[in-house]
Amino acid sequence: MRHHPVPPAHHSNTQLRWEEVHRRSRVLRRIVDTGRIDPEDPETRAVFADRDDLVRALFQQWATLIGASVDLALEVGEVTNARETLRSAHRAALRRAPELYRLVTEEAATPLGARLLERENLRLAYAVGLATPGTSTHDAAGQVADLLASVARPVASRKPSWLRVAGDWLRGREPETNDVRALLS
Repeated sequence: MRHHPVPPAHHSNTQLRWEEVHRRSRVLRRIVDTGRIDPEDPETRAVFADRDDLVRALFQQWATLIGASVDLALEVGEVTNARETLRSAHRAALRRAPELYRLVTEEAATPLGARLLERENLRLAYAVGLATPGTSTHDAAGQVADLLASVARPVASRKPSWLRVAGDWLRGREPETNDVRALLS
């Protein structure tokens, strides 16, 4: 049997871009999981052009999470009050990613972070109906900032280990329900 040499791997531009997206996501996830930005980390420096690029990525991740939480609250939530809808969505996002929110609020002390947070708060104000066409952008974003600051940060609840879940399953205990409304409480 004749062996043919394996041709060298040829990566298309699309494949290389996807690999870069996945690498960037892994680094961002690691930063959020550790809850700290290490400006000297070589992988962080390789993936993000500068600190502003990293801050924008953190804010985008928070905007995506809080936006999804607002959408869920508006879709299935029983609250019709705009302020309570936003509070409920914010609590849900905080439970999902408390370290991300902490990083975002730390970065909000910088000029770039302040601009990004004000822009996101304005978007949230329009999403839940707190802002109307006559409202100034600064006032609308300020209302949302004050409202979100009044939301108590939830105490992190520990998820049961896989061993506990398996043991409960073997004993015939019912797993916790995945009630969508429970996500907003």
